[in-house]
Amino acid sequence: MIQPDFLKEGDKIAIVAPAKRMLNGELEEAIELIKSWKLVPVLGKNIYAEYDFGYLYAGTDEMRTEDFQWALDDHEIKAIWCARGGYGSVKIIDELDLTEFTKNPKWIIGYSDITVFHNHFNRLGYQTLHAVTAKKLADTIYHPSSYQSVYDSLFGNDIHYSLTNHPYNKEGEAEGELIGGNLSIVYSLLGSDSAIINPSNKILFLEDWFENWYAVDRMLMNLKRNGILKQVKGVILGSFTHMDTEEENAENFNNAFDPKTYDVIHQFTKELSVPVAFNFPAGHTGHNVAMKMGAKVQLKISSNSVNLHFIENQYETR
Repeated sequence: MIQPDFLKEGDKIAIVAPAKRMLNGELEEAIELIKSWKLVPVLGKNIYAEYDFGYLYAGTDEMRTEDFQWALDDHEIKAIWCARGGYGSVKIIDELDLTEFTKNPKWIIGYSDITVFHNHFNRLGYQTLHAVTAKKLADTIYHPSSYQSVYDSLFGNDIHYSLTNHPYNKEGEAEGELIGGNLSIVYSLLGSDSAIINPSNKILFLEDWFENWYAVDRMLMNLKRNGILKQVKGVILGSFTHMDTEEENAENFNNAFDPKTYDVIHQFTKELSVPVAFNFPAGHTGHNVAMKMGAKVQLKISSNSVNLHFIENQYETR
């Protein structure tokens, strides 16, 4: 698994929008943050384009592909920060030419729909960074670690997360490559050239956003029937927001770790004989820590704590 080079002051980060459309001004905070890290933000030329085809994309497929291809090809760009999720990444993934990227791998940053890139590039042997997108979730207060962990990951600092136990956790220890991301996207990619393969010796991370409980059950059944749940060495469950129904109330709407959804997931994880961690601070929530996908991690779960450590210097670095 190839780890892209860590960044240094003066390096350039591209911001591109491979999925849902962006509005003018929505990237100002991210631009200032990048500058505060003494890095140079560079925006794709189509970043604020809009294309309405029953869904508001950030430009046509061709425009979004053009921006992402530019960011992959430009050797001065050391990381690609996706502006937001939504939907659309899967429509351009097969159009990308990775020739220059393989000569000069770089970090791809984002979550949610950006799971398409995580799964695709991890499968090809490259690490990526599951983390906040450049645009913030609306009306969400962000925890400082959401951005500090991005900085630490990009600059090669030690990454180690500790949290308290959850009643559904399963104790144990495991080491393996971190795979996964957004459950809906992982599920949708099965059977394609971007699907998870060879899940043994890997630790599966999952999160999702406003999915009905039966839909979560259906997607996990698919992972189970594909042998993924049975083969992985550990499971990490991030935020699963309350199901999106007319009956939901304001209190549940902002519940990033919906108890009922966790009940559904527990029906699958209780059958496993590997360590399982619930309530991990990653996903569609303001506390969304960076996760180096494809990196080797050590997961330790005891009766009162969970520790996830990213093991450095385990892979070839370009």
